[in-house]
Amino acid sequence: MRSPLLYALLLSVAFCLSSMARADLPPVMTLDAAIEMAGRNNLNYQAALAQKDISQAQITTAKARLNPMLVSDNGVAEKTYRLGLQQTLELGGKRKKRIAVAETQSQLTDTMTNARFLELRIGVRQAYTALYTALERQKAYEDIVETTKRLLTIAQKRETVGDIPKVDVLGAQIAFTNSQNDHQTAFYQVVSARNRLSALLFQPLSPQQPLAPPPSFAQEALLTTQKQEPGQPLQASITESALNLGLLIEQAFKVRPELQESRLNEVLTLQRLSLAKSNRIPNLSLSAGPDLVAEPGQRRLNVYVIGAMDIPVFNRQQGPIAEESARQRQLRLTQQALKNQITYEVMNAHTAFIASQQRIRRYEAELLPDAERIVQLAQLSFREGKSSILTPINAQQAFINTRLGYLQAISDHQDAISDLEKAIGTGL
Repeated sequence: MRSPLLYALLLSVAFCLSSMARADLPPVMTLDAAIEMAGRNNLNYQAALAQKDISQAQITTAKARLNPMLVSDNGVAEKTYRLGLQQTLELGGKRKKRIAVAETQSQLTDTMTNARFLELRIGVRQAYTALYTALERQKAYEDIVETTKRLLTIAQKRETVGDIPKVDVLGAQIAFTNSQNDHQTAFYQVVSARNRLSALLFQPLSPQQPLAPPPSFAQEALLTTQKQEPGQPLQASITESALNLGLLIEQAFKVRPELQESRLNEVLTLQRLSLAKSNRIPNLSLSAGPDLVAEPGQRRLNVYVIGAMDIPVFNRQQGPIAEESARQRQLRLTQQALKNQITYEVMNAHTAFIASQQRIRRYEAELLPDAERIVQLAQLSFREGKSSILTPINAQQAFINTRLGYLQAISDHQDAISDLEKAIGTGL
């Protein structure tokens, strides 16, 4: 009775230790969570957001009215003393048009802020994918280190009894040493990729931080996605028909930051042109107050009213009006050029996306299963004495190369998504 109880106690202790170890691991991070964290923590993006407050302050400045002036006009010879207020009245709707200019500039700030977030999103996607693929490469090299070490041990034993020649053992030793070097290189690549992502997140990532595979897409309006479980291989879930090129180009014309900025600049140019024309209308300056005349033997208290206005003879805002008119023509040409550029950028990004997707499918459907099957057959052939130790080693290396090619395909696919997001001007 004592032995089963002791065995059960040991199992309980082992389970508790395993649970504590799992509890120490941070939760699995997803790409969306990383992008959200970067949006909260990245100080460069927060600095861009702070520009919105500056724009609001500029609107407040544009709404300000001119302050009245206290005027004192005293004549000793004439014995007159005046004390009054002077107020300049802006005519021609200058204040209203000035506010409209400031509000459009605020919209321009919002557009540039959105562009900064898109840049941050693309940077996080690329850094996240680089870390994920680096971790997977490290695991791949760990597997080949274990496999070559096991094969080296078997080869040494078989060489001792004379089943295989010494050259096979040396070949296995070289393969084991190379795998150790590759594993060390992969380790440093993981450190570099983790630092790159941590810099964008403005938060150091734990070396034990697990990452979910980067998803291929997320916008249901344009495509159909499949739910992926963390740790599963990336599934190419987008069909060519679902990702309509015409819709993508149409969307790019609507939301591409450069086009939005050009359109807003065109509106801003029209508003500035209208403001320049209003500035041709002179402002009216009025002053009024008591007028005291202190002559010998008598004092008279009157009221004075003075009006003043510039006469627009020489300066009729010719320069600002000509400048804004020329800028308006320039912006229209710029928009046409941008549309042509965006069209081909979307087409190229769409083509690269479809090609990378097909490459991933080919790896998952054919290359990876075939390479794994070859490893199994090569190991069986060696165990049965039908081939040398180099056969399973070469097969294992070929499988690792195929696996690394698959990881590169994942990285290229995420780069294609980033290029497509950049070409369209919004996240997908």
